[in-house]
Amino acid sequence: MMVHEDVISGYLKPNEATFVSVLSSCANLEDSCQLNQGKQIHGYMIKIEKELSVFIGTSLIAFYGKMGCLGYAMNMFNSMAVKEVCTWNSIICSLASNGRERQALDMFERMKARALQPNEVTFVGVLSACARAKFVDLGLALFQSMSHDFDIVPRMEHYGCVVDLLGRAGLLEEAYKFVRSMPFEADATVLGALLGACRLHRAVELGNEVGRRLLHLQPYHCGRYVLLSSLYAEAEIWDHAAEFRKAMVDAGIQKVPAFSLID
Repeated sequence: MMVHEDVISGYLKPNEATFVSVLSSCANLEDSCQLNQGKQIHGYMIKIEKELSVFIGTSLIAFYGKMGCLGYAMNMFNSMAVKEVCTWNSIICSLASNGRERQALDMFERMKARALQPNEVTFVGVLSACARAKFVDLGLALFQSMSHDFDIVPRMEHYGCVVDLLGRAGLLEEAYKFVRSMPFEADATVLGALLGACRLHRAVELGNEVGRRLLHLQPYHCGRYVLLSSLYAEAEIWDHAAEFRKAMVDAGIQKVPAFSLID
């Protein structure tokens, strides 16, 4: 049996999967050192790898995007000689989640111009960009194009993006009708997007209906009670606001305490 020389020397060289996993872990850390740790890993990759693979480069784009470091993400993207669909998805989602919605949509057009086929993840990114920028007509057209032009069956995430799109734009009745027209039962993520829009636009009656459906799905989710209580409090319907606060206490549900990284 052959043994790799790195094993003989007592040193196991990290591979592509190792780097992707470690970067993902750094991005999900809840401390102020996560960016520095990710940069150190990036530096180590450059030191031991002659050329970064597509998947390592893509994971770096995703990491820097999640950290809000779009300059680093764009530099990584532009430096990659080979870009797969996942690479384009990563930069589109990074831009969309950091206030660069138009740039994300421009990237989508550039991707199509290179004859690359968008997939489900691509459309989560572009629909999110449309929702954040309130590009309602464009977002609805893109949603329709998924099945018509790209033979992609929309998933729950895509329906959630459209609900968010309509909700942010204040089109609450249209959002509610869209939820009712879905080919499957809306999950808590979709209903949560609609409830958030109801609070934003102070749609108390619809918020009450959506909120109670959410509580049926997630009876021990503290955020749902807090959101409903806030909806009523902002509308100065104090008895209903108190009702949901009391329901939390009676069910033994505690609000997750806020925390700060600043000492």
